[in-house]
Amino acid sequence: MGHILLFLYSLLAPVIAGLYAVFFFLSPRRALMRGLGGEFNERLGLGPAAAGPRPVWIHAASLGEVKAVSKLAPELSAAFKAPLLITSSTASGRAEAAKLGTARLAPLDFYPAAANFIKKNRPLMLVVAETEIWPATLYAAASYGVPVFMVNARISGKTLALYEILGPLARLAFSGVKQVLAQTEQDAERFRRLAGLAGKVAVTGNLKHDQLGGSQAGQDKVKHFFEASDWGDSPVFTAGSTHPEEEPVIIQAWLEARASVPGLKLVMVPRHPERLAESEAILKAHGVAFTRWSSTVVPERADCLLVDAMGLLQAFYAVSAVCFVGGTLDDTGGHNLLEPALYSRPALFGPNYINAQHAGDVLIKEKGGFLVETAHEMAGTLALLLKDPAALKTAQDDSARALASLKGATAKTMSAITS
Repeated sequence: MGHILLFLYSLLAPVIAGLYAVFFFLSPRRALMRGLGGEFNERLGLGPAAAGPRPVWIHAASLGEVKAVSKLAPELSAAFKAPLLITSSTASGRAEAAKLGTARLAPLDFYPAAANFIKKNRPLMLVVAETEIWPATLYAAASYGVPVFMVNARISGKTLALYEILGPLARLAFSGVKQVLAQTEQDAERFRRLAGLAGKVAVTGNLKHDQLGGSQAGQDKVKHFFEASDWGDSPVFTAGSTHPEEEPVIIQAWLEARASVPGLKLVMVPRHPERLAESEAILKAHGVAFTRWSSTVVPERADCLLVDAMGLLQAFYAVSAVCFVGGTLDDTGGHNLLEPALYSRPALFGPNYINAQHAGDVLIKEKGGFLVETAHEMAGTLALLLKDPAALKTAQDDSARALASLKGATAKTMSAITS
């Protein structure tokens, strides 16, 4: 039954790829398809073979996944004394992968294309990052004796339900998988429910957390701003990566908190600089005296700074007492909740942090992060922390400890693959 499902899937794969291309051609994002004509050979697995010894083949779907394996990849290369062959499904991912080793666009998940790619390149192993479950490619790897490791693995409830229904196909696809190294225990439990993965699943954490490191970029500029303004030693509340629906809540919370924390300053860093005019309108509607970062003159009694430049968020987190991470009070799903923790700063965030669920849960558990749903709750948490130096220091230490507890996925993943 599994082979029949795989055959039907392989027949449908080129059709699905064609429909996907048509969709993009007809969409506002048609520019992404500009280079399609020159990609056919790679998409069909017909590109040149990687030169040199048998490589470690890593598949990372897009730019974010390539960055996630950027620390793991060279360690695998060194451990197995083999060059790297990295495939990605996007041109931007391939460009990033080229910084690490030989980079190719991934062949279509069509058995002949995947089998040809594997036969030509003779990889030592296939390391698949995150959510990529390609039945034809996984089965082709098993057919050619290429061991498969799924790293930084995560799976949604919908994908789990699909592969539970297609049990025979899942068993066939996962027949060559040696280990599934999951991000969280929830992901691991889901993988364990799939046919063919019994006894093959372990939790090693999120590789992306090992990429996090504090940056000095922009800190001198920020310090100069403080020296040139009358902010002095006033406590600073930085709201980073904010979205339009969140900013009125943030501003109201800050205004309320100032009643009990005199001198509290607000730095607001919108996620999308192109909508600064909208942010300005919101501030004016609340009667807030503010200045833009790009302004050459810092007006007196401007208690709010609107940042209209890229690359300064971490610099402001570093000098803040407390931070808020945006995309969590609307339907975005949250941005990087751990960035404040790089500087031992407690993070406030809203209830929608699905994009960083595990990180948010750990921050809350370790008391280095605080869940706030309304302006009043945000103001109350700010006042609680800023009026009590001991409570603020404890929260800062807890934030750093939460971040430290999430690191180490690269070492655990390497140990699992090489043992």
